[in-house]
Amino acid sequence: MASLHRVSHNTQDPARTDLQRVTGDIARGLPFQITVERWAARFRSGNADVTDLPLSGRSVSATTSENIALIESMVMKDKCITVNQLEQSMEISSGAIHTILTTEPGYRSICGKWVPHKLSQNQRLARLNIAKKLLETYENCDSRRLTEIITGDEMWVYYSTPYSKYKKRSWVRGDEQPAKVPRPDFSKVKIMYTIFFSSHGIVLQLPCESGKAVTATFFTSKCFKFDKNLENYRPKTGTRGMKILIYNASSLQPSLPKISWI
Repeated sequence: MASLHRVSHNTQDPARTDLQRVTGDIARGLPFQITVERWAARFRSGNADVTDLPLSGRSVSATTSENIALIESMVMKDKCITVNQLEQSMEISSGAIHTILTTEPGYRSICGKWVPHKLSQNQRLARLNIAKKLLETYENCDSRRLTEIITGDEMWVYYSTPYSKYKKRSWVRGDEQPAKVPRPDFSKVKIMYTIFFSSHGIVLQLPCESGKAVTATFFTSKCFKFDKNLENYRPKTGTRGMKILIYNASSLQPSLPKISWI
């Protein structure tokens, strides 16, 4: 049954307010007044077409099976490829590319992992064989003897990193490991550190003076001062029975007998 409603003619009340009073909650889903006025002007001009015109720019249906397969193949060829590089190769937005990578194949962008050096396959196999040989050698060995060995080496510490590992981000899935980034070994400002350690951890770490190399005098006067450090985990025996293993310091061998407890 039709019913009559009073429509306000107050100029301060817009037409949408009267429409909401008539239809109640139904008016909440109606278009805005400016949209209705634009449609009315179009109809008065003789254009009665109510279909939407094609939008300019990229297609909204970017997550197609073809795009997903193409992006995944490009990522498999280069795990460090960026979203910007993919955007330049394909005519879809960066947001759509990121959605495809993280939703469909389930990729994650992870920073590269620092490694001391970039090893070849032969070098990796050599390290693996040496590690297996060491495990076989010391499998039945008295582990107490290993705790009596102190060894060490020198390393350069650089004040600045030429490039960041964040620039070597890679796309990984599941338990895949990120790309390995060799740690750079060149810088204008650097300092040499001498680090000695045992099975208990670091025993002594000492920076060398700027512009000077590690010599026998440096070792005997500063490096071989383990007495106080050894007291932390050998309070009763101290340096008794300890052995220093120096592999690549042939120039230091004549100075070693000067140390009484070696």
